[in-house]
Amino acid sequence: MAAKTMDWTYPVGAGDSGIFEIGRRLAEALGRAPDATRFTYDPRAMLRTTRDIERASTGGRLLVGFQAAAKLNVEAERYRALLAAGTQVVAWAAGSHADGLGLDGLDYRALPADTRRLENQWFLVTDSPEPLAFVSYELGDPKTFGIGGAASSGKRFVGFVSDDAGVIDLLIRTLLPIGAPPPRAEHVPPSASALELVEASDVLLAEPASDAGPGAVVVAVGRGADRLAFITALALARREDRAMVLVDRGAEGFASPYHDMRGDDANRPSPDRLFDISIARREGRRAMITYLEAATAAGVAAGGWFPTASGAEGLAQAGRRFSGTIVVVPSDVIRPSLAERLRGMAADRLGPVIGLPLVVAGGA
Repeated sequence: MAAKTMDWTYPVGAGDSGIFEIGRRLAEALGRAPDATRFTYDPRAMLRTTRDIERASTGGRLLVGFQAAAKLNVEAERYRALLAAGTQVVAWAAGSHADGLGLDGLDYRALPADTRRLENQWFLVTDSPEPLAFVSYELGDPKTFGIGGAASSGKRFVGFVSDDAGVIDLLIRTLLPIGAPPPRAEHVPPSASALELVEASDVLLAEPASDAGPGAVVVAVGRGADRLAFITALALARREDRAMVLVDRGAEGFASPYHDMRGDDANRPSPDRLFDISIARREGRRAMITYLEAATAAGVAAGGWFPTASGAEGLAQAGRRFSGTIVVVPSDVIRPSLAERLRGMAADRLGPVIGLPLVVAGGA
């Protein structure tokens, strides 16, 4: 069976020979040499191959990369015919395609511009009625990437054609999640544990308001006495109509928690955005699921985040990235372990690093 993921990004500065590095990664991912895969460099032959694959995919499924939306606009008539014939077409390109093209049923995925990622290249992949793939990387001047025809002066491409079912499967597994809309959230009633947290926060609602300016409540969870820290943060967010940023310190470690995740995939966590309860479930973060359930039940907007640095610096980064104006930490910071003290998670060290008003949950 093909591996689920592979790095298809074209190597920097590799020139034509970079396609052999792609082939090496492909063999490594498959655990064998790809079957009957041939390399191709002639843009005119590539264009003939794309037409052959379009015809072969009629009535089946076709994944296609146009590089730029303008190229889809040019090919609109051909793809209207494919869609009318019952072909399921998923297309990727930089930018938005023109309105009024009559491409009903097209699954279009707009991309940011890039010259090395697979999804921004010229490719066609079909697995029905029969498996066949063409993948081509453009190597010419980055300023003209995706502009003009394949045979235009100065254009250079290198690619491959394959009917290996394992290669096709790997391409589809890689491409389909890219730019896909997030799955429709399934309504799941809050757990009893989540409702208990909401009830516990009710007791704290009458406490005086904080003197922090408007912004999110950042709370450290995942280590130590985080239950009371969450309850305190939830009460503060409810009373002052704030959002919550839940920093999951359980994800701290030697490596970045994002090292094997695609930052531009909306279905996976990213250091640049908060994740919701559906992603917490998919990532198996049990405590975070309960906390996000409780926030939802209390009517508070909340999201989780895996810190990119440990301890106090991770909380400081969350505050900077997500408009935090107050930070809630567990009572452990009053008498921290040596390891936590080295992470900056000590009451006498937190303030200067975080640079925001600090609330110690249950602290004297």
